Amino acid sequence: MLLLISLLALRFAQPGAVPPQPGPSPTVLRGHFEHAPVGDTVYVWYASTRAGFTPAAKTALSSTGDFQLSLPNLKAGSASLSYARQRTALYLQPGDEFTVRLDFPRFVETVRYTGRGEAANNYLARSLYKFEYEPATPDAPRPTPTPTMTPAEMRRLADAFRLKQHAFMNTYSRAHPLPAAFARQAALDIDLQWGRTLLDYPGYVHSTTKQPAALPPTYFDFLKVLPLQKLDDQLTRENVLRFLSAYGGRLLPDGPLPSDPAAARRLYDQATADFGLTKARDLAMYQMLTFQPDAALLVAYPTFKQQNRDSLLGRNMRQLVRRSAVLQPGQPAPTFSLLDESGKTVSLSDFKGQVVYLDFWASWCGPCVAEAPAGAEMKRKFVGRDVVFLYVSIDRNPDDWRKALAKYPLTGPSSVHLIDQKAYKGSAGGTYMADAIPSYWLIGRDGRIRAAHAPRPSEGAATVAALEQALAQ
Repeated sequence: MLLLISLLALRFAQPGAVPPQPGPSPTVLRGHFEHAPVGDTVYVWYASTRAGFTPAAKTALSSTGDFQLSLPNLKAGSASLSYARQRTALYLQPGDEFTVRLDFPRFVETVRYTGRGEAANNYLARSLYKFEYEPATPDAPRPTPTPTMTPAEMRRLADAFRLKQHAFMNTYSRAHPLPAAFARQAALDIDLQWGRTLLDYPGYVHSTTKQPAALPPTYFDFLKVLPLQKLDDQLTRENVLRFLSAYGGRLLPDGPLPSDPAAARRLYDQATADFGLTKARDLAMYQMLTFQPDAALLVAYPTFKQQNRDSLLGRNMRQLVRRSAVLQPGQPAPTFSLLDESGKTVSLSDFKGQVVYLDFWASWCGPCVAEAPAGAEMKRKFVGRDVVFLYVSIDRNPDDWRKALAKYPLTGPSSVHLIDQKAYKGSAGGTYMADAIPSYWLIGRDGRIRAAHAPRPSEGAATVAALEQALAQ
């Protein structure tokens, strides 16, 4: 044994020999959730892909509300802790070992950390509560737009709120020194949130007033303050992804992309001027294009192919374009089979020869249930005629679905109610790309799509006219 040890020592003493290096210490997170419901799972999620957070570790919460997770091979960065549909942000570093305690009914308000790693995580918890949940203070109210707010007023509110957030972080960090990398990240998050607020303003005005926002020529100059050309190494972070999604407000402040190839080229020129030829630019444009009407997306696709340099985004866009192409007016409506309230299987193809007004909705969707009274009035206008009002709920819980059917004026003559409990991929809603609800479709007697974005019941005369035209043909 002594000879073996001596030989090993001699081997690692030879020039050029490098002894094996120990791996990073695991991060250990313990917790106690007071008054928490039992039977669910504690998750830690890593911000590891452009798709958002991915599960990294999980464990059951004990009957006493306790848990422990060990996370090996961890790189410092953003993560998320969740339990029973509640979530809070984390910042994890190799070797951190800390404990989180909270009172579950007051989840966000009571989150507190102790141990190595507590400073950054307590900052995240306290700033979240202070700036998102705590009542706003008169000196710097939350920058919430109103239909009559001018661009100058919006900018003043956003600027004051941003200064308040930076002041809070500076005060906190003097009492509780923050890791340098985290402090830079937190300061950037404040600025990106500020930018996102200002980007969202034009779209809010347009959607509430049905008129373009009267923006001064210098309105978007705030983007010059942000390090837009240095975001490529942060594309896994939630705040960066949310900012890139909001960037569409810079490109299309007054409504959707027109079906004009020149329009897509102009928008790419603008994004290149702001971001440079970066991955962040490609992702921002991809996100903007995926929310455009199908016809505009198909026209813009050749420009996307020419400009995009990200193979993953290219693959996803190809799939999206293929799905969009089969959902154009005149194409056969993709059929599906689902269960109704009685447990009977109903297929879309059962209604061939009738006009189908297809509505994707959910019990938890406020705008969906707000359409119920107008929908009831619409159905009364077409009683006894060849129109089927086909409701497809994407509720995962059938009890929630049935309670909504009893609570709201949804049932009645010509109504058919189905539930689709599948995940988005492979579901009826996924097939029809109903990633934002409510989503309305108009299908003709021949089983072909007449309108991929049919007017809502609350649009009254426009919806009646669309149904009458479908009946006439």
